[in-house]
Amino acid sequence: MSLIAQPLRIGAFDVPNRIMQAAHSKQYSDRVESDRETAYFVRRARGGCGLFVAGNHLVHPSASTRGFEDAWRPEAVDANRRMTDAVHEAGARMLVQLNHHGAQAAPEGPDGPRPVYAPSRILSPSTGVATREASARDIAGFVEAWADAAERSRLGGFDGVELHMAHGYLLHQFLSPMYNRRTDAYGGDLEGRTRFPREVLRAVRARVGDDYTVGIRIVLHEHNPEGLDAADLREAVAALRSEARIDFLDTAAGGYHDVHWVFPSSAMPVDWLRDDVAALKAANPDVPVFGVGAARSVEEAEEVLASGVADMVALTRGQLADPDLAARLLTGATDGIRHCIRLNQGCLGRGSQGLPVSCTVNPEAGRELEAAPERAARPARWTVVGGGPAGMRAALDLARLGHAVTLLEREARLGGQLLRAARVPGRDSVSLLAADLERDARAAGVEVRLGEPASLAAIRATAPDRVALAVGAVPPAGGGAAIDEAFEGARPATVDAWRAMDDPAALGERILVVDDDGTAHASGVLLALVAAGASVEVVTPFERLLPHVGTGYERQLVLRTLAAGRFRRIAGARVRRGEGGWVAVDALTGHETALAEPTAIVALTPREAVRLDGLDAELLEAELGVPVSAIGDALSPRGIDAAIAEAWRLAQGSADD
Repeated sequence: MSLIAQPLRIGAFDVPNRIMQAAHSKQYSDRVESDRETAYFVRRARGGCGLFVAGNHLVHPSASTRGFEDAWRPEAVDANRRMTDAVHEAGARMLVQLNHHGAQAAPEGPDGPRPVYAPSRILSPSTGVATREASARDIAGFVEAWADAAERSRLGGFDGVELHMAHGYLLHQFLSPMYNRRTDAYGGDLEGRTRFPREVLRAVRARVGDDYTVGIRIVLHEHNPEGLDAADLREAVAALRSEARIDFLDTAAGGYHDVHWVFPSSAMPVDWLRDDVAALKAANPDVPVFGVGAARSVEEAEEVLASGVADMVALTRGQLADPDLAARLLTGATDGIRHCIRLNQGCLGRGSQGLPVSCTVNPEAGRELEAAPERAARPARWTVVGGGPAGMRAALDLARLGHAVTLLEREARLGGQLLRAARVPGRDSVSLLAADLERDARAAGVEVRLGEPASLAAIRATAPDRVALAVGAVPPAGGGAAIDEAFEGARPATVDAWRAMDDPAALGERILVVDDDGTAHASGVLLALVAAGASVEVVTPFERLLPHVGTGYERQLVLRTLAAGRFRRIAGARVRRGEGGWVAVDALTGHETALAEPTAIVALTPREAVRLDGLDAELLEAELGVPVSAIGDALSPRGIDAAIAEAWRLAQGSADD
């Protein structure tokens, strides 16, 4: 039996295998658990996952957040019981994470205004709100709230509780000198800073008893010079364990001051937490340690256990992307894995906007209650034009439903803009998606024709019943898309984003970038140019650089990466040619800032959809006499998520046509 297939004792219960999903908020429920949330977990339990942690059940009204569950509500017990019963029936075990956001809570809650609590009066790094220093009475109330929540969690059928002491939330805040500036018994040295977490642990254990599992999620490193390092936090764990029995240690890093450590994107190493997890396990050999960010790839989950790094392997986003990932690993059938590409767009990007979480590569995530067709009622001949993400996914899903599918791609290989995106520093994970889609499309029986320029004649020659137009988008030949142009006066000759990325060396040493796009597309160009070693000045009419990057929690990391190169940014300005050279003109004051004389000017103007032979989908439909559907960038230029989701929806709709 492989190591990941072996059961593990965690406090009072056994898990059937060593693969888990750590806590992650999905916005599928509000106040109490929902059928949608249950269906999500059950699907992954049937896919082989042994253990789940239901995330962010909030213990006190002052922490209630729209789209999250309230552990303090009596009605939560029955809702939790319905979910845990279903997960148990599907063969898995389930913990619940009990939390209070503390300084990260919003001052406007679902039920109205409220104070924001923290150990000390600080400015919240996530909201900018000045917090209330929790009083002794506040602290006692929170301790009681955690105990009450743990009792309700047991009644709700959870196999154990996880006390959240990471991610910059309230218990973590008391541990951290960055948040905790108190001079009373709850601050100062290690004993003082651990006092509140120890009181919570003791109260929870007393309430649920010794025959119930209680563990913690603990930050392993704060990655800030004013914070705690890995050795400091191992001391904190020892202090916590001396107070009450802890049945497992779940792992995390960072906080909202360095949020890319909390929600690592593709620019972070895949095994971003491995060394600190291993050190925690070495210091705590007698208690199960959950390895988050410990596997070098999902295919190497077994190695995490074999090397002694951890006792469980957390593959959280991996199972969002592929609900059968655990079964594939347990059986060794890894060739068909659908990989997470770690861009954080469909999952964290949507969740951070208060939207239900989905997945860039798996638009079915969160839609487990919807009945998916297995076969088209009337199989047809489809021609898919374009072999990028939208085209490949449409061809794949259409073929799986029984349609005869021909895919036309003008280039010598499939992938479209995925191939260019994968060359951006820190985004090489995109190549996994290109490879997975091509593998699955060919396996589904799609007829792939490479090196065949798409044209009206080429499409007619395939004799289609229906056409999917997935020809993508290109940089515009003319000016910007906005009412306010990024240039003042005559627009100069510029280099478009794609030419700049394909051959940055040809642009010379000093590049002026004018960005009126501000999305992840623009950040990719800037990262590529800075990585090539050029001196880059970027001017944007937006009030800040890259304003549309951030929902995936990578903005901070992108800006730090850019700042490490030869890079200067000027926001809230437009570019014009002055008497002495190029200047950036402040949009509010008119103040002019001189720019270095550039060897090239790159315009990051938003892309525009491609027209096939000058025809959009409606005109093409009239010419061909068959239905034509535009998807992805051919419909409207956006991101990978839109391309994949629209392709999937097109195929789903075809089943009933």
